[in-house]
Amino acid sequence: MAGITSRVVFSDPHALLSGEPAAPAGPRWYALSLRAQALRETASFDKLLAPHALYDRIRPHPYQVRVVEQVLREKAPAAILADEVGLGKTIEAGLVYKELALRGIVRSALVLAPKALLSQWQEELSERFDEDFVLTDEKRFRGFDREPRVICSLPQFVRSFDQIGARAWDMLIVDEAHLLANPQAKRRIAASQLRARWRLLLTATPVANKVADLYSLIDLVTPGKLGTLREFEAEYVADPGIGRRVRPDRAQRLRAITRDVMCRTRRADTEISFVGRTVDTRAVRAAPAEDALIADVTDYLRRLYRRAPTSRANRGAVIREIMALQQSLSSSPRAIEESLRRRAEKRPDERGALLALADRCREITSAKERLLLDTLAEIGSEPALVFTLRLDTAARLREVTQASGRTADCYIGALNRAEREAMVERFNNGELQTLIATDAGAEGLNLQQRCHVVFNYDLHWNPMRIEQRIGRVHRLGQPHDVAVYNFVLKDTVDDYVLQLLYQKINLFTMTIGALETVLAEAQEGEIDLEERILEIVLGSATSDELRAQVQSLGDELLQAMSRQRAAESLTVEALG
Repeated sequence: MAGITSRVVFSDPHALLSGEPAAPAGPRWYALSLRAQALRETASFDKLLAPHALYDRIRPHPYQVRVVEQVLREKAPAAILADEVGLGKTIEAGLVYKELALRGIVRSALVLAPKALLSQWQEELSERFDEDFVLTDEKRFRGFDREPRVICSLPQFVRSFDQIGARAWDMLIVDEAHLLANPQAKRRIAASQLRARWRLLLTATPVANKVADLYSLIDLVTPGKLGTLREFEAEYVADPGIGRRVRPDRAQRLRAITRDVMCRTRRADTEISFVGRTVDTRAVRAAPAEDALIADVTDYLRRLYRRAPTSRANRGAVIREIMALQQSLSSSPRAIEESLRRRAEKRPDERGALLALADRCREITSAKERLLLDTLAEIGSEPALVFTLRLDTAARLREVTQASGRTADCYIGALNRAEREAMVERFNNGELQTLIATDAGAEGLNLQQRCHVVFNYDLHWNPMRIEQRIGRVHRLGQPHDVAVYNFVLKDTVDDYVLQLLYQKINLFTMTIGALETVLAEAQEGEIDLEERILEIVLGSATSDELRAQVQSLGDELLQAMSRQRAAESLTVEALG
């Protein structure tokens, strides 16, 4: 069989599993026979293919490559990735998947994650690994029976398990896997019943609440390895009924068994030098005309919100429309003007009121413009990356920045690859002092070679988006501490969100892994953080009520952060 196999060449990395050889045709049954043989035999991973195939997209750290090698050579076909926060478990999981995909071993894959992290997963897999995964709420999603690569929220996984579990998957990846630790939870039961040949569980805190959490996760990847739960607790738990301490005389044995299925890297084990961040938040008072405009547009959005359908299926589209208008309002007068005019074209019944609001925008210059120019003057010739939510705002900022004497251009999603590369080259060689980017345009943008100053000209209510912005310069190879400037108008919702929410949890200095865990804790349900903020804004009758509710949401995140830190301590105590 080996001699025959060596004569067949598959140019498509997925060809082996698809049964469609790219080489000149042999009978279809012959290709299927080769497929079956490949699935029976243990692949050799002496030399990894993925790091070379992805050389232009990602340069993994040596410790990440070691983890991938351990998973493939020693722990296959299931493992727990339990690196400390911020060390890149997503990168490791992506490399394992890509290695298996390139070899034709894995074709179908299901990624499960808290709702707050779904888009992050999709973007990482696309940007870094050249893999197109579909989200279940996208229009192009054709169903679990037809899509080979899917990213799904944990609540959706439980609701749709009859469809998801009806097929076998080549690979299952679960992020924030400690959320599966409760053996009675529906999602834990569903995950144990899912047919998947390869399983990767990702969590920085495999011992989140009690030692039995570790048992639950290990039993999910290697059922029976630790016996029954009762047997495990009798042998390893020092405080029955509480379950937060490991018996000292059994600790080394438990750690040895855990190492059979778990890869865990601590920051002290890496070669990474982590630069710091300084955060400068600047609030400026809006002029009366701008303040009045914001109040009147917000009243209009409140009326839209009250008229929104109550059923979730019909409500979602309306909420997205309102969110888009709110983001334009937060961004600039020019952005909300254009949004209002576009809406007036589609809503003849509201045309007069919308155009009247839009006309008022033309007379207003945002106070944040002057603040930006003053701050750019402070930093002198330092290169700066300025983020904004809207294209119209980006164009306006380019105009005023150039008029002030600084060179500037817009890095946006509409640019093709050659245009993007040329603009980055101009920025890196000093031709451009200021790069003004939208979130849509920032994918794949790496500017750490020259720039260490980031402006959040307007605020994104999704904390992961904020972190992605800063991550364009705060990444491997950055020699300087990164300076982050945040701009808000005083006594607006963005001011409240910044003061009562983001600063409370130290969002701007939190490692991305810790941020992901906190958001997962706070957003297990169907409504994400952006929508919760929007509902607070539009559902509050007074500014005092708005502040109180944002304060309450901040308290929730603070509690989630406290739980995460406690889980980190418990994990270190149990595993070292």
